[in-house]
Amino acid sequence: MKLRWVVFWAVVGVGIAMLVTSVLNEFDRQKRMAELIREKEAALVQAQDRLSRLRERVQFFKTKEGQAWLAREKLNMAFSGEEIYKIEGEPRSADKPATK
Repeated sequence: MKLRWVVFWAVVGVGIAMLVTSVLNEFDRQKRMAELIREKEAALVQAQDRLSRLRERVQFFKTKEGQAWLAREKLNMAFSGEEIYKIEGEPRSADKPATK
């Protein structure tokens, strides 16, 4: 009869160990999932900020001022009557000292 109790408590102990291990693994999985959700939410906020900035730029380029800026900067155009200055020469690199 004593052997039955030993086997019973051994089975109960193994069952409890398995249950505790499963619960701990589930908590670890939930912790990792929460961390991944935070990372994805941060990436979503960054993407939404970038989208907002791009939409603002599109709205700016739809205005006359935006079209004028775009024509000057990207297409090298100017309004009539404006003077255009061209600066020639090689840019000075950081490793070369300035000569006088």
